[in-house]
Amino acid sequence: MIFGEEDSGPQDLPGGPKPQQQQQIQLDTNSMETVYTNFFALAGAADEIAVYLGANTPMPGMKQPVVKISHRLIMIPSIAKRLLLALQQTVSAHEDRFGPIELPPPPRP
Repeated sequence: MIFGEEDSGPQDLPGGPKPQQQQQIQLDTNSMETVYTNFFALAGAADEIAVYLGANTPMPGMKQPVVKISHRLIMIPSIAKRLLLALQQTVSAHEDRFGPIELPPPPRP
């Protein structure tokens, strides 16, 4: 499911296994912040994975861009894996709907 859209989860199939009952939760977005990010970095240890998010705003004439890190997400590895799977599913649905996402070639050193 893409956040904010109708759930298109598993359906009951005749004669097939019934999908697991999912727990219903309520999302409170009253204090949610929205930030733009075009940069991320990852770090990890045995018991946690950290995702650093920031914005790279290149200025003309700057030889070394400065990336302002605004948020750090720390999660246990199993949640990071769930995030990975959810991102894969969401990007695949986005490409099915809007076409392939092209990645630019990596910058040359």
